Amino acid sequence: MRAVDIYKLLHQGVFGIGHLLNENARTFLEAEASTLILDEQPEEPLLEEVSADGSMVRVNLRPYLRRGLPLNRLFSAMEASAEEKGKENDFIEAWSLFKELARSGSSVFDEKEIEELDREVRPGGCPPRHHSEAYRKAYSPAYRVVKLSMMKKMFKAEELGNTSPN
Repeated sequence: MRAVDIYKLLHQGVFGIGHLLNENARTFLEAEASTLILDEQPEEPLLEEVSADGSMVRVNLRPYLRRGLPLNRLFSAMEASAEEKGKENDFIEAWSLFKELARSGSSVFDEKEIEELDREVRPGGCPPRHHSEAYRKAYSPAYRVVKLSMMKKMFKAEELGNTSPN
């Protein structure tokens, strides 16, 4: 995991997936789902928390599809999750905490990469980022970010199983 991957995680935890929802979002979800190799990443959980309070989760597509869950309900959860916008100040605060941890030596990340990312973090300027190449190669990420409350609202507990955070 590189600093850009932490940036992305923090961004997702605050802003969710709103930046991806456009007229092609459903088609892109269906296309991505159709190309996944479902037996890759067998230990991947269905849901992973991406916000400090656990309210925002990644729904990993491989375990989602292995359970036979419908993409239309996931897309509905994505749309409902995007209705409420995250606050830039919350992201800036989370990013600042990460920088403090990195500077204190609690985590080891490339300082130049942090500085480059930091130039983009300001009110009116907290753009989403892509995962690093190293992260993509290691994890082959395939997920959508939604509010946990939307997953619980749109899916039965037994569909989510006991992998549901909180």
